[in-house]
Amino acid sequence: MVMESSRILLFFFYSILIHFVKPTIAQRDPYVQHDCYTTGNVTSNSTYRANLNNLLSSLSSKTQMVNGFYNFSAGENSDKVNAIALCRADLTSTDCRSCVNMSAHELLQLCPNQKEGIMWYENCTVRYSDRFIFGSMESEPMQVLISTTSTSNRILYNDPLRSFFNSLRKEASGLFGKFANATFKVQNSFNIQDLTVYALMQCTPDLTQRDCDDCLLQAQDVITTCCNETVGARVLTPSCNLRYENSRFFYGNDEPPPSLSPLSSSSSVYKRYTVPNAYILILLLYRFSC
Repeated sequence: MVMESSRILLFFFYSILIHFVKPTIAQRDPYVQHDCYTTGNVTSNSTYRANLNNLLSSLSSKTQMVNGFYNFSAGENSDKVNAIALCRADLTSTDCRSCVNMSAHELLQLCPNQKEGIMWYENCTVRYSDRFIFGSMESEPMQVLISTTSTSNRILYNDPLRSFFNSLRKEASGLFGKFANATFKVQNSFNIQDLTVYALMQCTPDLTQRDCDDCLLQAQDVITTCCNETVGARVLTPSCNLRYENSRFFYGNDEPPPSLSPLSSSSSVYKRYTVPNAYILILLLYRFSC
């Protein structure tokens, strides 16, 4: 009874999300998203802004890159800036640096007066803050991108596929690089055409295994609630991200990724939702009540 009530409550809040949060349609590059926090402002001639400019401008040239992960600070006391950059682990170092450079440049323009901001690019994430953000799991703000292409197969309510996502999450959180990708074939059911799912999960490598697993589980909860009839979706948070598609978008160990263009030429159309903090809380309450 408790589980059923929680499930009803969960779908009720998701209905509110869909009907009252206006989505935006992204075609130029479906994965370019950003968020400028409202926790504090700075002036263009402040010491903090100067430290931020210097740090982000030089971020991609830093040599201390491990598994596509950067972690740097600049300044002291109230003028100190902490920055993180994370690339998809299957990128070459050249493509990683290129993505970080583009993201950092755009983030400086999009958040000119904020003490904290984040940019999710196609293949990387850049984030800065006046707070200490290293090794801290944060799932807010959360952006959800949902493909407008639907499928007649309710794929994420398929038990074998749910197990596949659970296994992929455990693998990603348990590895040093906090990254895993895999392919799963959804078997034909009810005379519906087979569907191949390509999935990727990643956390910032500075997270503990438990924090990474928890972050990805929150993302997985959103996916299994919102997106069971779409062929692709992505959940973006400051500490982790999850993506699945019906076509291959990542590269295996036996095939080096080709050079990436500055902007994706993908013609896919996605709807983007900014998930309210209250909805994330409902997801957590639902999970712990089961």
